[in-house]
Amino acid sequence: MRLVASLLCLGLLSAPGIARAQSSQSTEASPPLLAQTEPIPAAPPPPEYVPPPPPSQGPAEAPAERAARYSRFSSGEGGLLLIFTELLSGVVTGGIYGHALGTTNGAYVGGVVTGLTLGTAAAVYQYYVPVERNESMLAAGGAALGFLAGFGYGTTQKLSDTSRAVTALLTTQLGIIGVLAATAPYGDVSDGDTALVGMSALYAFVLTGLVQSTFVLADDRDIDLTPALVAPLIGMGVGGLLAVPFELSPGRVFKLTALPLGVGAVLLVVGTALADGPAVPLSAMGGVAATFVITLLATAEPPTEYPPTRTGPGLRSTRFQAMPVPVLMRNRNDSMTAGPGMLLRF
Repeated sequence: MRLVASLLCLGLLSAPGIARAQSSQSTEASPPLLAQTEPIPAAPPPPEYVPPPPPSQGPAEAPAERAARYSRFSSGEGGLLLIFTELLSGVVTGGIYGHALGTTNGAYVGGVVTGLTLGTAAAVYQYYVPVERNESMLAAGGAALGFLAGFGYGTTQKLSDTSRAVTALLTTQLGIIGVLAATAPYGDVSDGDTALVGMSALYAFVLTGLVQSTFVLADDRDIDLTPALVAPLIGMGVGGLLAVPFELSPGRVFKLTALPLGVGAVLLVVGTALADGPAVPLSAMGGVAATFVITLLATAEPPTEYPPTRTGPGLRSTRFQAMPVPVLMRNRNDSMTAGPGMLLRF
């Protein structure tokens, strides 16, 4: 009996220990259960619906053609300036022509009709033919110099008002069309070529004026301003021809323009104060020529490769090179003569 009672006591004592062990095991195993029961994050909301762009209302174009265009309304970045140039030139020249007719509201009607006609023609042209930035700037310069030449010629030659207006209109369009015809097959022109054309036009005006002043002061006669007013337009054309074999940097063109003309202006002012007669313009021309040669030699640079264009293959071959050099020649009386020269390589 004692043995049975002892076994029962041991069983009663071991039951709470087993219960505590089971409870501790269940407590230790609870974290994984809690971790499994964590809430799953909600899915992100769907992207907001964006309606597709409306279909294009312009004319149908091939993908390759649209990729090469500057915008939907222009083939090149200079088209807007060309339209503005034609509008302004048409309003001015058409207004002058309408006023010359002497009719009621003639200036207004002539300016509006001519401006809209030329502006529309320019808009159609630049839509199909690429007009680049420098090309449009040269066209604007050609319009200004053409108007100066035509209106100045008509005024100095005492043409009738109608003839003078027609002459100004024709020479203005000649300046624009000449630039577009010369640059259209090759695309845009470089900044150096644009600067060279402007320099040539400015030199043509200054040198023509100085030459005319020399003859006027020598013979004491009235001056005719027609050559000085027409010379810039001709100089612009000469600059375009020089731009074919030569490729100068814009900085060098600026030095070749500012330094010689600055020296010539100083000599002209000083000569006017200290002397009189044809010696004054002659000294100015001499200073301009000497400073130009010195600056040309001092700013010699390696040949500049013509930059590629987006709409044309280029304007020249890079094989042609030109470099200013001094030239020494022997005279018949065994003396030496020095002067500027040009070395050309093909």
